Amino acid sequence: MDLTDPVQARVARDLDEPAFVDGVADGKWSIMSIRWPYIVFSITAGDDRLFGIRVNLEGYAAAAPAGTPWDLVGNRAATFDELPIGTRADRVFRSEWSKSNQLTPYMATERTILLPTQHEGWKSQYPTRAWNARRDIAFYLEQLHRELRTCKIPGGS
Repeated sequence: MDLTDPVQARVARDLDEPAFVDGVADGKWSIMSIRWPYIVFSITAGDDRLFGIRVNLEGYAAAAPAGTPWDLVGNRAATFDELPIGTRADRVFRSEWSKSNQLTPYMATERTILLPTQHEGWKSQYPTRAWNARRDIAFYLEQLHRELRTCKIPGGS
């Protein structure tokens, strides 16, 4: 990363913060690759299998992260059939919403959700879970891990 760029420097600092490092040590998530402005993370689901998410961090932290479910083996965007399954998964990957929004997770930490054309009011409705510029990447990953801890990952990986 280019540490002279303020956004990349902020990301680098956040990746060194205890909340992020502890999440890695606890097996909740890990970095698979970095190709700015994207970082591919793996997140451990409830069945101990890995779910990939490619996170666009352009404009971070003023702009919320923008996640795309990612096939870690094929190194490509996941398909709807490859998304986690289970009760909480149905809340985060909603067929009626996610399919028309690049399978973006349906969470208050997501850039797409917070657009004026989507659910702008979520910032005030869910202040403890919504993105703001004081949040960090560990907060984003913790919200996703929280939803996936009771889910299963179909297929391989």
